[in-house]
Amino acid sequence: MTDWRDTGGGGKDLDYEAETLTAFKKRIDGILDQLEGSPASPKHIGNQTVTPDAYGTGFSAAEDLSALYDKVHTQLKTLSRLFGDQLEALGIATQIVDKGYQGIEDDHLQRFQSIQQQVEEYQHKRQDAPGTAPDAEAAVADKSDNPNEDFS
Repeated sequence: MTDWRDTGGGGKDLDYEAETLTAFKKRIDGILDQLEGSPASPKHIGNQTVTPDAYGTGFSAAEDLSALYDKVHTQLKTLSRLFGDQLEALGIATQIVDKGYQGIEDDHLQRFQSIQQQVEEYQHKRQDAPGTAPDAEAAVADKSDNPNEDFS
């Protein structure tokens, strides 16, 4: 019978070169730096707001659009932050593969675990939360079925 360690997925079958992992980590760090300097960074997304009055005033469709924009904007900020964190975690994981857990500084390991925990919490929150994206799309579709609703 073949031992699971002999079938790939790590151990002696994990073939890598330290230079390859170092180059990969540098690419990840470069992407992370580009993200931080781009309009997609959490800081820049947070600064991109639209006031409710920009959609008009006095009718519910404008208020609904404003509320939906705010919800999507909040989700974009969260996803941008999570994406950056995942890139950071990937860089740390590359170091772990190269040096092992004992070769990594404690603060990097704590950050790696913190990122994993944040992502898991986000996933559980999304699974448990009412009003997820499909629900919001259905609500918008329901309103569009009766376009004269606001004018009755």
